[in-house]
Formats: sequence, structure tokens, C-alpha cells
Amino acid sequence: MSSDNVLIEKLKQQRDRFIAFAFAGADLLLEMDDQDVVTYSAGAGEALYGISDAELVGKPLADFIFPRDRKKFTEALLRLRNTGRLDHTPLTMVGSTGAVSRMRMGGIKLPQFPKGYHLVMSRVSPVAEDSNQATTADPKVRFVEMVQQRLNEANRLGQEYTLTLFDLSSSNLKSIEPATLQSFLTTILHTLEECSVRQTSAGPLNDRAFGLVHDSKVTAGAVQQRVADVVQQFGGRVKGANIKMHSATMDMDDKALSEEDIGKALGFIINGFVREASKFTIKSLSEGAQVASADTLARVRNFRKMIKGEKLVFLYQPMVNIHSGAVLAYEAFGRISHGAGYFNPSQIIPFATDVGVIGEFDLIAVNKALGTMKAAMDVSSLASIAINVSGTSLGNPAFYHALLKILEQNKPLLARTVLEITDAARIYNLDEARRLLARIKRLGVRLSLDDFGSGGAAFDILKILPVDYVKIDPSYLHEAREKRGRSVLRALTSLSHDLGMTTIAECVEDSQMMDIMRDVGIEYAQGYFFAPPSVDGAKRIKYFKDHLKTDERTSAAE
Repeated sequence: MSSDNVLIEKLKQQRDRFIAFAFAGADLLLEMDDQDVVTYSAGAGEALYGISDAELVGKPLADFIFPRDRKKFTEALLRLRNTGRLDHTPLTMVGSTGAVSRMRMGGIKLPQFPKGYHLVMSRVSPVAEDSNQATTADPKVRFVEMVQQRLNEANRLGQEYTLTLFDLSSSNLKSIEPATLQSFLTTILHTLEECSVRQTSAGPLNDRAFGLVHDSKVTAGAVQQRVADVVQQFGGRVKGANIKMHSATMDMDDKALSEEDIGKALGFIINGFVREASKFTIKSLSEGAQVASADTLARVRNFRKMIKGEKLVFLYQPMVNIHSGAVLAYEAFGRISHGAGYFNPSQIIPFATDVGVIGEFDLIAVNKALGTMKAAMDVSSLASIAINVSGTSLGNPAFYHALLKILEQNKPLLARTVLEITDAARIYNLDEARRLLARIKRLGVRLSLDDFGSGGAAFDILKILPVDYVKIDPSYLHEAREKRGRSVLRALTSLSHDLGMTTIAECVEDSQMMDIMRDVGIEYAQGYFFAPPSVDGAKRIKYFKDHLKTDERTSAAE
């Protein structure tokens, strides 16, 4: 074989490797000539973008780029020519049927192809398409923030904007091929963007609901017709899907509302629409604010009724010494009974915090936990109990004085009481909190800091607050399975010990976690490895020596 042929074969092999590499993370591969015309196309272009290979080859790729993005497309190709590479750039493609698709375009210019270059395309989900936003963020939160920005803008410009929402959750979309469904939803979102203020004021609320802010130039009826046109356009491709669309349009006059009221009203409106669009009836932002206030007051009244009655119960979970098996204390998890189960804490605490009744909840929980200890029916007279208190509550002087009064009325129990500070990052005045906690500590109460390591102010909190125990955030224990994470966990543990504090690991689930704790010097463990939270968990004092022996045998066998 001649040297030229050998070179050609090597170049082909390199191209094949590049194609394989490209498809590892892309949906479509294109070869382009120096006139930006497609010379080769392979991949899932027709399924994902509604554009077949035959349609692409021989045509300028710019013909398939949405007009608004063509300048960005031209600039991207210029970067590719100048640098030889193009990082993934978000663009919008338009298929022959008019369907639009969000995608990211990347590229490379290989030296063996001096008159051309290669591009790869990867589709982007409508919910996670904004390259400037964290894909894990709640889309409803991002949408509310955008609407608030448009409201401020409308007030400055003297404009009147309207909010319109669309929901497809009543549709049977399971029969639609996934790639077609993706294209369908993306086209709807893109259509709403075209109707929105500056074509940048639309967004997803979840994977089946969308919203937009539009001005008087585009009526709600016109927006609804545009969306109906998209449904009709996809009629043949989504056959049998039984598409049902619910929509709601609201006036956005906010002159009588504060910034806080606007945020609450928008959150209430969006959540209500997403929850049950077919029964949504709110017609204006001001009406949303009124309904939100009434709903919040009703929920607060119901919440107070539940926590003051018999519905507030405790589940207890032990914190175990990993060397002796002795229990340091039992954490009392406050729960509100609901039917045969309990409300999840994520349903209780955020609500209580947001509406300003977390202090009431904490005081009632402390009072009830101390009363349970005194009665010695559900809690052993030898058991110490850890009771959660929110950092938000500690920032309230009225809460502090009420807490101090409860503690002073229960002095015989305080040697067995641990106050566990949750959400410590919410304490806005650490110096004042230090003075208050020091006074409580002088009564004999021990203090524990929950979730140490989470939040930017964690080290200031540890340095300033006079706590006895430090519960290290569970994420550090999980990350300590790797060498780098192990070093970080060891440093946190050492710092706590240097400050005279005892360390506790939460969410301990297996022998490997126990080995990590022994290695870094953590003294106590809490988690399902020993016992789940239970109503009778603190009824009898228990030693967990058998758990430790089993763990040691398991570790030795491994």
C-alpha cells in the first residue's frame, strides 16, 4: 500500500473515531463545507428535529436555524474557524413542518479537512434549556422571578402586561413517541416565547405546563390560537394522544400590592394552576393575593389547632456511641399525625417558617417533650432527649423569653435535655444568640448544632455558638467514601474536637459508614443502622453492643 493510501486510511480511522466520540454525547453529526453547506448528516435528526438527512444535505445549515438565532449561529461558526473548536452553544432549529427544537451545537475543525468542519447537535429539554440557569432549580421559582421582573418593568414604562398560563397534564401523552413529544413541547414553549414581551418572557412551570407575560399587542385569544395551531400542526404525529389544554389569563395590576404580597400571590397562583388547572378560577394578581392571604390564614389556624391538640407526636431515634454502644440521647422528631401516618417534616417546617409560626411550633414542641419526659410513660426516666429548635426562632426575643420560662419551670429535667439548633444559618445575630444560649446552658441544658457544614456561615456558627455537640451534615459522610472527601471529614471532625465539642454523624446506614467514622474519629452515630425513629424508641434504655459486634464481624469479613 502506498504512503498516500496509508495516510488516507489513517485519516478515515481518525474520522471514524471522531464520529464515535461525537455520538457518545450528541444526537446528530454534520459535515460542513467551507460555504457552511451540509455535505453529510447522520444520526437522529428526523426523530428529534423533524429534519431528515436528505433535507439537510446540500443545503446551508443556516436555513434550518430560527431567524432570531442566526446572528448567534454566524458568530459561533466564526469562533470555530478562528479557534478550531466550538463549545456547546444553545440554538433553535426549525424543521420542515415548522416544529422548533432547542439544541446545543458543538464543533471541531480537523486539519485533515482544510475546507470543511464537523458539527454535533444535542437536544435540550424545555425545562432545562436555559444555559444560564441551574438545571436543578425549580422552574416555577424561576418563572415567578421573571414575572416579578416584568412587573417592575411595566411600572417603570407605564405598560400593562398580562399573565397567561397553559397546562397539558390532562392530556394522554404516553402514546406519543418520546422524541416527538419532546419536539411538541419545545415548539409550544417556543411559540409562547414569540408571543411574550420581547420574546423572552415565557417559561416552563413543569414538564407539562407553561406560562408567559404578554402586552396589549398580543391578546390572550391570539396566544391561545397560536398554541392551538401548534396542536393542529402536530396532529398526525401525536395521533391518539387526546390532547387537552387548560389555560388561564390574569390581569397583572399590582398597584395596591407590596413586593412581598406580589411574590406570595404569584407563588400561590402558579402552584394552584399547576396543581389543578381545570378548576383554576383566579382572574387577577390582586385576587390571587386576596385568595392567598385567606388560604394562608386558614392553614395557619388549622396548623395551630393541630400542634396544640393531640396530633403533635414524637418519634425517637438514638444517638449511639460507636465504641461502647451507649446512647447519648434520643432525638425527638416532631410529627403531626395524619390518618394512619404523619405529615412529612418538609410539609410542616417550611410552611411554619414562611408564615411566621415556627416559633409557636418550637415552643409547643419543647413544652410537650418536657411534659412527656416528666410523665415517664413514653420516655424512660433515664433517657436524655434532644429537642429541635429553629435558628429562625432564636432570632425572636419573644421566643427566647418564652423558652426560658418553660425551661425554668422544668429544672429537674434540664440535665436530660438537649436543644438541637436547626437552620442555624437563619440566625441573623450570632453574637446575641451566643449570649442567649449561654444563659440557657447555665441552666444545665446541653446544646447541639445540627447539619454542621451546610451553608456558607457554618464555621462562624461553630466558632461563636457555645454548643456541646456537632452533628456533621450527612453529605460529608457520603462523600468520605472517596479519599478527598475523607480528608475533608477528618478536618471537620478535628476542628470540632479542638473546640471541645463532641461529634455525631447522622444518616448512618451501613458498616462502611461506621468504618469511616472510626477512621476520622467521630464518636456518635445516628441512623437506620441502629434504629429508625419510632414512637416507643426512648421507652426503654437500650445498649447497642450487639450492633457493634455484628458490625465488627462484617468489617472483618470484608
